Amino acid sequence: MKTSPTIPKNPVLAHSMDFERLRQEGLGYIEKLSSNIWTDYNSHDPGITILEALCYAITELGYRSHFEIKDLLTQATGQTFFTARHILTSAPLTITDYRKLLVDIPGINNAWLFTDGKQEVPIFINCEEDKLQFEKTDQKLVLKGLYTVLLDLSIDLELGDLNTGDIELENIPFTFSPMVDMEAGEFQLKFELPSIKEVNKKILTEDTSIFTIEKNPAKNWFYHFKIELPDGEIAEVPFRVSIPKNPSKGKILDSHVSFMLQDIPFATLILESYLEKISKANTILKNAFKTLHENRNLCEDFVSVQPIDSEEIAFCFDVDVTADTDIEQVQAEIYYTIENYLNPRVSFFTLKEMTEKGIPTEEIFEGPRLTHGFIDTEEIEKAQLRTVIYASDIINLLMDIKGVRGIRNFLMTKYDRDGKPVPGQKGISWCMPVASLHKPVMSASFSKILFFKDGFPFLSQYEEVRDTVQLLHAQRSIGKLVPTFADLPVPKGRKRDTLSYWPVQYDLPMVYGVGEFGLPPEADNLRIAQQQQLKGYLMFFEQMLADFNAQLSNAKSLFSTDEIRKTYFAQYLGNIREIDGVLHTDLKKAIANDPLDPESQALWQRLYENQNQFFERRNRFLDHLLARFSESFNDYALLMYRINLENISLEKIEPQEIIDIKIRTLQAYPEISYSRSLAFNYFPQDENFELDQTKLWDTDNVSGLEKRISHLTGIRDFTRRFLYCMKNVEILCEEKEVGETIHCIHSFSLTSRNGIRLVSKKFEDKAQAEAVLADVMELGANPENYHYTTKKIKLKKQNVIILESENTFATEEDALANIQDITEEMALDCNDPEGFHLIEHLLLRPKSKNFKLMEVCLHDCDCPCEQDIYSFRASVVLPHWPMHFDDMAFRQYFEKKIREEAPAHIQLKICWVSNEKLREFESSYKAWIKELATFKATGNNHATYQEANDRMLAILAKLNSVYPKATLHDCEESDADKNPVMLGKTILGTQKL
Repeated sequence: MKTSPTIPKNPVLAHSMDFERLRQEGLGYIEKLSSNIWTDYNSHDPGITILEALCYAITELGYRSHFEIKDLLTQATGQTFFTARHILTSAPLTITDYRKLLVDIPGINNAWLFTDGKQEVPIFINCEEDKLQFEKTDQKLVLKGLYTVLLDLSIDLELGDLNTGDIELENIPFTFSPMVDMEAGEFQLKFELPSIKEVNKKILTEDTSIFTIEKNPAKNWFYHFKIELPDGEIAEVPFRVSIPKNPSKGKILDSHVSFMLQDIPFATLILESYLEKISKANTILKNAFKTLHENRNLCEDFVSVQPIDSEEIAFCFDVDVTADTDIEQVQAEIYYTIENYLNPRVSFFTLKEMTEKGIPTEEIFEGPRLTHGFIDTEEIEKAQLRTVIYASDIINLLMDIKGVRGIRNFLMTKYDRDGKPVPGQKGISWCMPVASLHKPVMSASFSKILFFKDGFPFLSQYEEVRDTVQLLHAQRSIGKLVPTFADLPVPKGRKRDTLSYWPVQYDLPMVYGVGEFGLPPEADNLRIAQQQQLKGYLMFFEQMLADFNAQLSNAKSLFSTDEIRKTYFAQYLGNIREIDGVLHTDLKKAIANDPLDPESQALWQRLYENQNQFFERRNRFLDHLLARFSESFNDYALLMYRINLENISLEKIEPQEIIDIKIRTLQAYPEISYSRSLAFNYFPQDENFELDQTKLWDTDNVSGLEKRISHLTGIRDFTRRFLYCMKNVEILCEEKEVGETIHCIHSFSLTSRNGIRLVSKKFEDKAQAEAVLADVMELGANPENYHYTTKKIKLKKQNVIILESENTFATEEDALANIQDITEEMALDCNDPEGFHLIEHLLLRPKSKNFKLMEVCLHDCDCPCEQDIYSFRASVVLPHWPMHFDDMAFRQYFEKKIREEAPAHIQLKICWVSNEKLREFESSYKAWIKELATFKATGNNHATYQEANDRMLAILAKLNSVYPKATLHDCEESDADKNPVMLGKTILGTQKL
């Protein structure tokens, strides 16, 4: 109950606005500090007068600082106060979340996800031989994270149930001689054609104008279309004809239907209506498939997305109704009630409706962002597939319909696809079982409802009942007709004056001579000097109070991600009367803090805030904003000093770098929070559902974990790109024993991004190898320096071969084409190497028995967790050499952070690899991503996809981390800055794999 506003009799003021309390506090300090020289605290005393004026000024500051936050931050920019829709929502994580996401798609009534998604090919565990295999054993490896998705498509007002391919025609505008006793519109024909998942998809994209209709000679009422496609293939579409509504007189025979189907316009009408229907269903399925892949969870995948199969059930019963009942209305409500019982509906609600239901705000916005409003979690969880239909439940629901007095002789019968009763499922009066993964559908054509008024039987008008049911379905789906993006609005404040300042000295008695009227014209020099002395004393307080106002006015900048150069703010009080001789000329220049004037900046730093203070305070403000999202960079701040492995010295990370990291994280937080559990979309599609090649490489289409970790660990660029550097070529040392000595033979190799590998000859010393490498980088940028001999590419200098390809080429043209690729890559600058790749093992699962399987280490199957190397496993691949990555402290921080942020059920393998290994991995990784997307889009190129998948398995098995060279110290030594060997934290060896 709302109460009317009142003024309290005894208001309780904040301390800053309580004048008497401030005055007493001030007197207490005066007594404490000057009681030995000042004992007269009467109101007429000038000191007490000044105290009271200052206390009054403080109450003004208290009043302004108690303005509502929305007023203080109004018209602000760079704010991180995100709305509920952007900060409380999250990408779909649970099955319920995915169901909400799918139901939000126009054309989908309901959706179900099943975790028993069958993998493409069975895999078995061979403990004796320590491997996985396709040959059957006693232990089968069932991969986890695979989903089967079933969709309940909507009932189109014109085309009917989109889950099926059935076409119903009535008011048939033809008169045929065999049916001379019947009028058009007296009967209805139903053509039961295949659903979208049963038909040849080519008929949706190819020309279908050439077709014939043939009758099945073995069965009456069965036919099929034979469609001649442009490529010569014949697509057959079988169908059955039934009669939901019989004519009022006469009888329709199979021969009548055959005669009608010979009419080309009539047959074309059926085929075009069918194609329109399955095309619409296909578009909905594609939209659902696209949406699922855009919202796929990490280490999960969708095996199939199909419309659900139906079981047709007829209901026959008698209904006693009151004398004034509208029979057609009641029958329509009966049909609608039974349909809702068989397949419970999922409704959309507005934000107001959800609030009125008493649902907390955090629960209203829980889950994915929907387009058509909000779905009640409790309601959608109840809308499951029925396994049993109980007659008592239906009768109870029907008795609630207005006008119904009783239900008698209730029977249920299940029909098969041929329109015949299922054996054992005919005339059931109590409960009817439903097949697994099927939805029950009420058959209007086989159902029969007889109404009784005062014992007299009545039949309804079919057309009116049908129209009323369609109206009820339309009302049911009204929530999805208009998109709504409801959100809790950001509170709008009003602009308040927090900057203007009224000087304290203007409130002092006029006799003091410091007010807004100043001294009289006849004042002598002594009086002027006294006035200036008092003004100078008061200006200390004036500047502090005025700066408080400036600080309050700029609060919106302090609590933002805008680029600012100071956290203290001030205002120049040059407008106070007769102040020129009091304020120093440098004060105005200091307060201006002109970025183009070094002297102005130096004065500001000396008077208000130096650089160290600015960085410390700016970080505190940003930490406050981050803490609102339970984020902290405290651990990252401990990495302010790191070990530089080259000169064994401490290198300080710039404070601005940490500020920039925090700002980037805050700005991107809605995205990295919403998508934290998402995987990358390996099948990105455009608006026409075609594969979008631009989102496979050199793209921000990466997992939410990669985006989030990049922000939290200071990695600027999280895009998928080449991290290895063509110019950062390692010179490898191969140890070779010659006699009693061991020689170090140096070599190097270059591998282009298209897989061309060029290798050097062996060199006895590193200096010679480095000199030749310099020649390679200089000469390699010019294609004229390459030669094609003996099917290989060779780089020459003064007729001396210094580099040669391992690949062979059939023709010189092929070699020249690859030379161009190599020279272009050598001329490119290196990418920013700070980044990483995340590979989900589940996507590497075999699609046929020709695929290779991942290597496992079973140890006689003693550890069950090692048997499944695919489910909920991922590999993280990073370069070992970039600035931060070569520090073991940063590595430990990164590995700890990514394991903390990854879903708890996902196990990560982290590899810090060399440039050479990274080059080999990335070339295979790019090819695999492309082949995976192409295979998903077309189902073709199975062999090339298999080859790319096998290469990925091979390279992942060879990846190992590179560690900095460590030194072993005596216990008494304290030279700890040389990367000492630490038990449990060091891998002995040098920078070799």
